Amino acid sequence: MVTSINTNLLLSLYQSQLGSTGLTAAAGTSTASTKYAPTAPWSSGGQAPDASEAIKSALLGRKFIDENAAKLDLQGASADYKKLFALYQGLSTLSGLAERMQKKGVTSVEKAQIERAFARGMQEVETYVGKAAFEGLRLTQGQAVERTKSTAPIPRPKTEYVTQPIFTGTSAEAVPAFQGDVKFNIKIKRAGVNHDVAIDLAGMGSQTRSMANVVTYINDQLAAAGVDTRLATQRIPGKPKTIESGGKTITLSNTPGPDQWALKVKTSVGETVTFDAPSTAGAVYVVQTAGDPDPDGKASTKDGVLQQQLMKFQTDTTSVDSPPQPDGETYWVDGRAFSRTMGPEVKAVRASQVGPDGSVYMLADITSKTAGQEIRGDQDVALLKYDAAGNLVYSRTLGAANEASGLALAVSADGKVAIAGAVKGVLNGVTDGPTNSGATGTYAGQSDSFVTLFNADGEELWTARRGARQDDEATQVSFAADGTVLVAGRARSTMPGTSAIGDWDSYLEGFKPDLEKTAQDPAGKVKTLFTQSFGTTGSDQPVGMVVDGNSVVTATIEEGRAVLRRFDISGGTPVLTATRDLGDLQGGGIAGLALDGGQIVIAGYTTNASLSAGAVSRAHAGGTDAFAARLSADLTPAAGDRIAYYGGAGDDKATSLAVSGGQVWIAGAAGTDLPGHPDAVGKKDGFLARLDVDAGAVDWSRRFTGKDGQAAPTSIAIDPNGASVLDRLGLPKGTLAAKDSPLITAQTSLRAGDQFQVRAGTGRWQTVTIDANETIDTLAQKIRRAVGFQANVKVSSSGNSRVLTITPQTDRAVIEFSAGKADKDALEFLGIPAGVVRATDSKGGKTVSGDGKPTFYGLGLESGLSLKNDTEISHALANLAKAQGVIRSAYRALVDAATPDDPLANAQITGGKAPAYLQNQIANYQAALARLGGGS
Repeated sequence: MVTSINTNLLLSLYQSQLGSTGLTAAAGTSTASTKYAPTAPWSSGGQAPDASEAIKSALLGRKFIDENAAKLDLQGASADYKKLFALYQGLSTLSGLAERMQKKGVTSVEKAQIERAFARGMQEVETYVGKAAFEGLRLTQGQAVERTKSTAPIPRPKTEYVTQPIFTGTSAEAVPAFQGDVKFNIKIKRAGVNHDVAIDLAGMGSQTRSMANVVTYINDQLAAAGVDTRLATQRIPGKPKTIESGGKTITLSNTPGPDQWALKVKTSVGETVTFDAPSTAGAVYVVQTAGDPDPDGKASTKDGVLQQQLMKFQTDTTSVDSPPQPDGETYWVDGRAFSRTMGPEVKAVRASQVGPDGSVYMLADITSKTAGQEIRGDQDVALLKYDAAGNLVYSRTLGAANEASGLALAVSADGKVAIAGAVKGVLNGVTDGPTNSGATGTYAGQSDSFVTLFNADGEELWTARRGARQDDEATQVSFAADGTVLVAGRARSTMPGTSAIGDWDSYLEGFKPDLEKTAQDPAGKVKTLFTQSFGTTGSDQPVGMVVDGNSVVTATIEEGRAVLRRFDISGGTPVLTATRDLGDLQGGGIAGLALDGGQIVIAGYTTNASLSAGAVSRAHAGGTDAFAARLSADLTPAAGDRIAYYGGAGDDKATSLAVSGGQVWIAGAAGTDLPGHPDAVGKKDGFLARLDVDAGAVDWSRRFTGKDGQAAPTSIAIDPNGASVLDRLGLPKGTLAAKDSPLITAQTSLRAGDQFQVRAGTGRWQTVTIDANETIDTLAQKIRRAVGFQANVKVSSSGNSRVLTITPQTDRAVIEFSAGKADKDALEFLGIPAGVVRATDSKGGKTVSGDGKPTFYGLGLESGLSLKNDTEISHALANLAKAQGVIRSAYRALVDAATPDDPLANAQITGGKAPAYLQNQIANYQAALARLGGGS
């Protein structure tokens, strides 16, 4: 008789015998009794400290990481476990604090306490990770990778320029923008020789002016001229039709719409390409805020989505046909050549100006990454340069660590750009004044005035931060004839070298355009030429400034009145020579100040129908009206002084002024009816108007609206010859920007003096400091030297950018990067992650370090995690959870290393024989089974 035996009995019998020899697996992974590793606090059998008690302890100021509190349930276990468990608990406490911030009913006082505890805990964790020594592993706060790359947007030289879409349809259809009299010139400079290629589409005869045919025709002309530059078409595939509703995108049809088409200019290395047109017209660039700031009428919901837009208007059709409405453009109005919506990071644009090359410069406040550049704080300032076709040429961020606001912009005749505004917190690499509020101390939360000077390539020459102890701001900036940078602003306490007058005092300052360098300070400092306060005992606000030879004219609002002052600066110190009070604005404001033909032009808005600004050439219409006035430049009342009001029966406000060639332009917000525009277009409309102040006539005007039926112009700039047939083709006036500045400080938010640390192996940390003229190539050489040439640091191309690629020189080399000091860290803005770069190898199916030492584990724990808002809290929780996951992985690796191999598993894996003792045991079991079954 044969008895059937369950084979599991054999397994159990084998395991019992195996257990008696001490070869069991780790606790929690086998039914055996022997433990080879302590139980982790996160496992089901672990003893994790009470989370609420840990949070309370942290809020009371106690340590986040306590190795003595980490209990091990295995005597003699490696100290590595205790360190991992203690670190894990510290991260858990940090997560608990973050989760507490998300709960309802937490008071502002408790939130502040939690934030302080969290910051302290992060610092404790970072310090612990940096100092902790392990036996069976290596740990770094950052990442552990085989190679690392920078992500800073350092641009490659451009060989292509792509226009905005100019047509919707097929490449064989006639394009409306190509119809009519289309003439322009392509000027190509090659090896010092100019090649002028005149393009006239009339030469195509009866051929259809389609995308394909026009490009072929133009390329034939370029080939005949012997140049390499060519045009091509760029297809933008059609997309399903969608609409925006309630903040969501709704797809109306899954069927793709028609394709869009753009022109592409493909330039050759060594060729410079310039576009111009034989016939031009005036152009006005308008910057506006579009959108409803409060759609649901509840301020607490903050549901408004505002957009900043750049629009271009052609103001004359005598020589150039009016631009057609571009495909897909909404809220279009006759004369508008284009409208470009800026990114959501652009919060406000307060100033704009056309440069000598026809480009448009704008000064913006930004709240997040722009043009690939990360910002340091909550809000920074960006200088934006657009070409005449509305395409971004470059973006330059200030690099403020906390908050900055851009309030004034000026462009000199030789292309230099000065910007000014207010900054809070740290701003590195600047010339500081003696009474700044500072980044720490009693006045740390107050704002300081700043002014920055850029060269014609958009590279920062210098920044001066010169303020008072209490709040101050620079609101106006101009260039004198000799290049001196003039600044006007206001301060709530005394500026350096001045005396207090009242509440907010106005001030006038001058800065030398060139840095003052010495043998002791070869980098140089900004030299202040003078600082002078002026105003009343009340609250004053400078709202305009112009330079007239050796004199400066300012416009201020003082106790509600519009006041002009003229200062003589020829002697090195401002001397007040004239003052003119225009009267009570009655709640109104000043939009700007300009100089034209020996006269001062001032614009603004008021309910006062009889300002003291000369004869009224156009009467006040009611409510609040915009106004523009022409006055004698010496501020003496003269017979030729005139003031013209503009508006209807409602409240109309001029918010910006620009003057060119005798033409006075104002833009602003419309109330109800306007001259020539009795009916509203949207809920809240904007307007643009050209006034003949002397005659009191409105020579040209447009009324328009924007997103959600609301538009509010904030700035205008004029190019008297800026419009042409090129606008219809999407091509810019002027020379295509083939390359941008190579400086790291120009292409990122990094400032001179920012730092990071790097070392090879366990050697001494070396500090790498960013210089004002740092390029990606000079930085690569600095890193090579800092690590003793133990790293391969290559500069290569990735897409449209130049990047650093860093790998160990040998398998045994280990390169480690660490962030710089607080508010001076350069790693984040270079896009190089903190952590270790090392070679790896594969042994027994596992990845090990190439240097033969314990494995590196990278926590990926970011420095500077915070709980200041919901987004930051969510990010912190995700980052902490990721770091905890790395600790669990390190624990599993320690357990695996401590657990002896299973001989049976090894035999099965390798395909070899079981050990002799095991074969003998199995033979005995088989004999016993045979006897039980009655076999012989």
